[in-house]
Amino acid sequence: MKGHKQIWLSVAGLVLGLVSAGLRFQALSQTQYANGWDGYFYLVQMKSWVETGRMHSPEASLIYPLLRFFYWLTNDYVLMYQCCAAALAGAFAAVVVWTTRAQPQAWLLGGWVLFSPHLTYFAGQYPKNLLGLVLLLAFIGSLPQMATNQKPVRFILPAILLIVNYFGHRMTFGLAVVYLVAWWLFSTKTDFWRRVFSRKNIVIGGLAIALFAVAGGLFPGLLHVSDLGRLAGGGQWWPQFAPWSFISQFGRERLSWWWLMEIVVVTGLFLLALAEVLLQPRLATQTAQYYALLSLCALLLFPFLEWSFTAAAYRFFLVFGLLVPVLVGLRRPGEELPLRRSGARRYGAYVAGALLIVAALFSWKSYAPAKQDPNYALFARVTGRAAERLGLPACGNTPELVIAHNGLAEFFTFTTGVDAMPWLPEYAIDSARLWRIAAGMHLPTVRYFAGADQATRVQPLSSNYCLLPESVWQHALFQARIEDDSMYVAAATSWLNPSRQRPGWLLRKKS
Repeated sequence: MKGHKQIWLSVAGLVLGLVSAGLRFQALSQTQYANGWDGYFYLVQMKSWVETGRMHSPEASLIYPLLRFFYWLTNDYVLMYQCCAAALAGAFAAVVVWTTRAQPQAWLLGGWVLFSPHLTYFAGQYPKNLLGLVLLLAFIGSLPQMATNQKPVRFILPAILLIVNYFGHRMTFGLAVVYLVAWWLFSTKTDFWRRVFSRKNIVIGGLAIALFAVAGGLFPGLLHVSDLGRLAGGGQWWPQFAPWSFISQFGRERLSWWWLMEIVVVTGLFLLALAEVLLQPRLATQTAQYYALLSLCALLLFPFLEWSFTAAAYRFFLVFGLLVPVLVGLRRPGEELPLRRSGARRYGAYVAGALLIVAALFSWKSYAPAKQDPNYALFARVTGRAAERLGLPACGNTPELVIAHNGLAEFFTFTTGVDAMPWLPEYAIDSARLWRIAAGMHLPTVRYFAGADQATRVQPLSSNYCLLPESVWQHALFQARIEDDSMYVAAATSWLNPSRQRPGWLLRKKS
């Protein structure tokens, strides 16, 4: 009987994964450009690897061999990216089935995975994060085997998956470690302090920390102690609630009703589960796996993290939205307070799952590249005109670096082969070969502050973009500060016009 269950699980996971991948590819391929703000960063990396044999920025993440495989299949960089992101969405669906082990909610979870606009957006924007999340869920699903298998076999699969997580994504590897500690604590019911702080555990923990510290220095782009710099200054005294922060700042015009409904339901399920454990602990007797994941979800909504689309709180919320339904799938059967009778519970799950599957035929359109992706069509026009002004590709004095905002910088590098980045260079560079694509600036005002002798060097690229030497840009900014033009200075130092050098943790990654 157990063998039949495993076969059923494998078949269900395979079918669900294929359908999920198909729906996500249909959503992502609505545009001729790569998806997401980071899409062209991956394309720059892969183009460099394919054409020169090494990546533009050395990184040992497993996402790149995976992308290389899809490039081998498609021979097209954009199609490579979209196929890889869709395949990862399919892998996520399959690993959800495996992690939850066909609980009565499996049908409901399958419907949610197919339906989820949140998963579609996450796949298109952050494929490396999604790879890490797939590996995290696989690790979570492997831990119960440690309680049933014999030593030392029971440690093999979790240990392998934890190591593989390290090469997946730094954030999800950190979450895997946090989950492991929480699962261990909830599993330790007797002689807590003696078992947790035994000599053997201290030695194993010390060796593990030393091993990953060494690995962080050997493998570029992986978790390293310097990555803690990402969290520096990321806290705030005033609390915020990430689901509300996301809805209010992402903008209702970019959120479909399907996606908004999913965020509300997922957040409500989490709050109910948390309230049940805190207010009615005797009725909420669950497994260590359930409690550990609930704790991890609560950590992802830590309210004193600064909220912005470049901060950790934003990435944490996106992961939170995909983990809470898995939490529901790990719940013990028969514990739900509203539906005490298993028949009613199972019937309700089948009905809800069927409705979600039907809704999935429409919810994939929640991903709207015109609203949720950068305006790559505009970036293509700006890049083309900038390349023409700079005399690319054949030029006797090719620019060494072009400064441009995030998204445009990666697109420019991929299209022209000339380095561009959304930072000021921290290294010495010939001023004659350092240019800037400024955005959101009033052209006559830029020319005014540049001075009459330099005004002609400020060249329009579109109604919102202009090209000029960085030396001219810095002179104009200096003059604006002298004349106390606060509006100009604010626009010239916004995210559209990079004004800072790369932080130390990012420099270590680039080295």
